[in-house]
Amino acid sequence: MNLVISNEDVLREVFNISVGQSASILSEIIDKKILLNVPDVKILHLKDSKSDINAYLNSVVEGTIMVSSISFQEDVAGKASLIFPADKMRNFINLCMHENHGHEYGDLNFTDVDFDIIKEVGNIILNSIIGELGNYLYIKFSYSLPEVQVFNNINIEEILGKEEYTYILMLYITFDIEDSKIEGAIAINLTLNSLEEIMTKINTMVDDVNG
Repeated sequence: MNLVISNEDVLREVFNISVGQSASILSEIIDKKILLNVPDVKILHLKDSKSDINAYLNSVVEGTIMVSSISFQEDVAGKASLIFPADKMRNFINLCMHENHGHEYGDLNFTDVDFDIIKEVGNIILNSIIGELGNYLYIKFSYSLPEVQVFNNINIEEILGKEEYTYILMLYITFDIEDSKIEGAIAINLTLNSLEEIMTKINTMVDDVNG
């Protein structure tokens, strides 16, 4: 039986390779084993899917959220955002600082040092993902410095920012560290031309694999 490879299969494999690399880097930083996994990838049209995206994010990321974002240009233009619950990221920050605060998520008063840590985490994960995508598809990216924001609740329009983004690659991501499991998402917003550039190259690869 022939195995048919889809565009989403290719993207999921690329993203799992890249988050695996970033997990290794983060594991070294906090001296604890970290596992990152991308179980699903969806390509969504923002105009038609905003309510679905918001519904999914609200089901996975409850309450206050922390968003670390980078923008990219060159051959492909867009924005990538790492989205996780702020309370669980508080615990991750404590681990990065080697502070044993257990699993108490009550303190959501983030300092400048906390934001710097999340910027670095976001920079490692997002640069790895976008960089691996670029290497795999021979596409050049130029990144901005990461920005971190805290929102009281999910609103995809606030996260997206610019109206010219037409499509979104939604990566559903799980973050395992010790006995804690954090579920979140990575949203990669793309202009129409940028998505066409990526999908054209992926379609060529899929056609070659499927014969």
